[in-house]
Amino acid sequence: MKIKAILTACLMVVSLGSSAQVHLPDSLLSVNKAYTYFFTSPDTAQAILQTVRERKLEAESLIDYAEGDLNFNMRQCLKALPYFEKVKNNPAVRDSNFVQMLVLKRMMECYDAIYDEDNMIETTLQLRKKAHAIGNKAFEAMTYFMSGKWHHRNGQKEIGYSSCLEAVEEMKESDYPFKHVELRVFYLELLRMYTRDGRFDDALRMSQLQETEALQPSPALIRNARDRGLREVYALRASVLARAGRMAEADKAYAAWQKTVTANVIDDMNIFDYLQLSHHYDDALGVITNYHDFLQIHGDTVSFRMLSVLNKEALLLMEMGDPEQAANRGRLVGDIAQKLYKRTSGIQMQTSYELFQEQAALERKTLWLSLLGTCVVVVIALVLVILYYVRYIRRRNIEMHHVLNSLDAYRRAVMKGASPTSPEVVAAIEELRSAKLPEDMEQRGGEEPDDEDRRLFVEMDTQVTRDRLFLKPGLGREDLMRLIGVDKNRFGKMMGKYSDASNTSVYINSKRVEYAAQLLLDHPEYTIATVASECGMSNTVTFNRIFKDTYNMTPSEYREKMNGILPTSVQ
Repeated sequence: MKIKAILTACLMVVSLGSSAQVHLPDSLLSVNKAYTYFFTSPDTAQAILQTVRERKLEAESLIDYAEGDLNFNMRQCLKALPYFEKVKNNPAVRDSNFVQMLVLKRMMECYDAIYDEDNMIETTLQLRKKAHAIGNKAFEAMTYFMSGKWHHRNGQKEIGYSSCLEAVEEMKESDYPFKHVELRVFYLELLRMYTRDGRFDDALRMSQLQETEALQPSPALIRNARDRGLREVYALRASVLARAGRMAEADKAYAAWQKTVTANVIDDMNIFDYLQLSHHYDDALGVITNYHDFLQIHGDTVSFRMLSVLNKEALLLMEMGDPEQAANRGRLVGDIAQKLYKRTSGIQMQTSYELFQEQAALERKTLWLSLLGTCVVVVIALVLVILYYVRYIRRRNIEMHHVLNSLDAYRRAVMKGASPTSPEVVAAIEELRSAKLPEDMEQRGGEEPDDEDRRLFVEMDTQVTRDRLFLKPGLGREDLMRLIGVDKNRFGKMMGKYSDASNTSVYINSKRVEYAAQLLLDHPEYTIATVASECGMSNTVTFNRIFKDTYNMTPSEYREKMNGILPTSVQ
């Protein structure tokens, strides 16, 4: 088996080294011809694209997209992203909605594959906005399916399934030319989600639907697309049945898989779980070794894919009674995990820095518009005070005026990256506390604030606001306590002194509805249910109630009134 793996690796190296020098007939020199070799011979496809680019036989944007697509299908997402970014910014296709949506779709899928959630969410929203603007239901469905995957991955499983299944129905009703390909991918992802949750009957139902889509007419330019689709179906079905303990049925699916045409090392990883669970250890080791060699040859040595492969190898070697090799794989897993952590942390720090820089530039550019908007709001507030001059309303508006000004000052200070102990942040917090002094003076008894507690609270509040931690599902008191390292008694006193909220849930929900208020203005295309979901509250009824308690009006009323107050440029 080891000799076979070594020979396979050598052949792959020779293929890669010679592809650029191989003579290609003119009949193969087109992007469409390259696509026919994407899965059966990616090196040939690469050689075709390289020659087409050198001879300038087709548009640069078309070649870039095809090269990005090739890397994406080889699961080389970090290599694919620069090509898609280049196409997105190409002036020749910038006004083409369809091309822009295709590129955003691929970028969304790449970010999802490399677990870059921030960029994935941003790209998903860009694609959804563009698709909604031109009424393209198919691409909208793709974004809702991606949102469903994200919710499921972050613990909101029922919301995730609901969103994915709604996306499936919307895709079915679309006139997208490749909708059967997309539906097959949808069913594949749902199968994996159900399998991870142990819902094997639902997973097998998705397998049947996936097979139905695989039997539909395939894109003409993809060679053996139908057979590859069926090979994927049978491999996944065999693995699901094996995990469900239904080995007799799993063996039948495996037999069907063996009758299909040979695919590639990437697709054949789908059969690994079956081979391991059915104790076909040599075959399982062959599959995982080929994939390991493939990743090494293509320089994909520090990635989540390599991490997964090495982990599978380690467990398999343990089962095969080779603890020494298993331990070696385990050490490699630790090394790669550490490198990934450092790389991911660096990317996050750079992203945060860039966001702060962009925010600062935007604030400078729109300063006069913000001042104009503030003046308009103040004038309207004064008119309302005069028209509804009663004691209760007057007192409530004055308090709200202080709170809104304080929140605005606090938000600006946080987004500029100010220190939790800076005068700007401390002044904003003191202003927020002073808004409740008339009602709370007797309870507090004129007690002087504890400087350390106030600093810790400001530090926590800064992180929650700046990093939008309130969007995290299940965020609660224990998480906030761990954030600043205090016990529950001290934390409760801090919340009572320095927060307007009566408890942690109210505090977190106040952050969410504050974020929702901004979404209502920034995204008029969002439904109330979408806004509720985006700000971390899946129950629309609860969201409406909390929003009304906070702003004394429903989300719809707030959007309508604020749209009538603020100039479009300010919004």
